[in-house]
Amino acid sequence: MVVGEVRMRGRRRAGIVTVAGLVTLMGLTGCVPFACSAIGWSNTLAVQLDGDTSAVDQVQLCTDAGCAPAEDVDMTGPLGFVSVEDQAGDSWTFSVGMMRLERFTVRTLAGDGTVLSDTEVTPEWVRVGGSEQCGGPGEATVTVQP
Repeated sequence: MVVGEVRMRGRRRAGIVTVAGLVTLMGLTGCVPFACSAIGWSNTLAVQLDGDTSAVDQVQLCTDAGCAPAEDVDMTGPLGFVSVEDQAGDSWTFSVGMMRLERFTVRTLAGDGTVLSDTEVTPEWVRVGGSEQCGGPGEATVTVQP
C-alpha cells in the first residue's frame, strides 16, 4: 500500500463521518422545527355594558365552577386566575390567565349583591401575540345589557 492511498482512505473516512454527523444532526433538528420562547401569557376579555349601568357595581364571569372575581372563588382552580384589570365607565377588562373561555355567563351585580343580569356569551378570541405553533395572548370583547 502506498502512502498516498492511506491519506486518501483517511480523508474518505473523515468525509463519511462528517456527512453521517450532518445527516444525524439534521434529523434531530427536524423533530422540532421551531422554538417557543414564551412560557406563559395572560388573555384579556373586555365586557362592554350596553344600556343603563347606573345600578351596576360589579361584573363577574361565571362558569359551572362558580363566578369570579369573588371572595369565595377557589384560588387553586381556573377561576382563581380571573381578575378585573380595569373598569372605566361601561367597560370592564378582565385578565383570565391562559384560559380562553369558550362559553360562559356574564353576571352584573348591584352594590348590595343583587344579581341584575346573567347573560350567556360565546366570545370570539383573537390571538394578539406569539405564534400559531406556540400560542400566545388573546383578546375578546363581549357586549351585554345589565
